[in-house]
Amino acid sequence: MNLSQYLLLAILALGSASAYAEGGERSRQFWEAFRQDQQRLYGDKQQAIAERERKAQDRAREVAKD
Repeated sequence: MNLSQYLLLAILALGSASAYAEGGERSRQFWEAFRQDQQRLYGDKQQAIAERERKAQDRAREVAKD
């Protein structure tokens, strides 16, 4: 490889490194927002289990009334 190819590789490496450094913060913000949305949509597993048990008890009461 000659000097111009080494220079081109160095420029490309520096340019891509700065793009990764900037994208790291945005990526972190994206995943944090994603986790919050998932928590809002699906809730905690324990909360979901408690909700299912409550619904099952409500159905059992309706059946017992009949």
